[in-house]
Amino acid sequence: MSPQFPLSPIAALAGLLLFGGGGGCGSTAYTAPPPSSKPDTTGLDTARVAQVDVPARIATSDTLRVHLSGTVGPNGCYTLARIEAVRAPGRVTVTPLVQPPTADDQACTMAVVPLDTTYAIAPPFEPGPFALTIPQPSRPAVTASVEVTDDP
Repeated sequence: MSPQFPLSPIAALAGLLLFGGGGGCGSTAYTAPPPSSKPDTTGLDTARVAQVDVPARIATSDTLRVHLSGTVGPNGCYTLARIEAVRAPGRVTVTPLVQPPTADDQACTMAVVPLDTTYAIAPPFEPGPFALTIPQPSRPAVTASVEVTDDP
């Protein structure tokens, strides 16, 4: 038989604080939201794209690499959340979405956050002209075109 040591309430509380316990302690696992048919863009802004660079010509089986340059936001609390692409025959609309500051953000640097990223669009492509559109807030969309040729 082992000796019994009664725990004082203070010792029990200290043990819980030091070693954790209970449902509210420890780290929380991230659970991805269930997939939906339309992505949630609530609270997101669109990055300001000044320039888009694409090759003049690609083959039907090439990956189209779209380089976007511009600004994500006016201060360090803005971040690029994701890039969405909606594809249709002969065209694609690429939208770089930005997470603006939230009430939880602390002090932000006053430096403009640049946008300098490349987005890949997977093949296949139909031969012929291919139009690329990047919608912009409160100004005309940025556009580019690529000629898609039959594979060599």
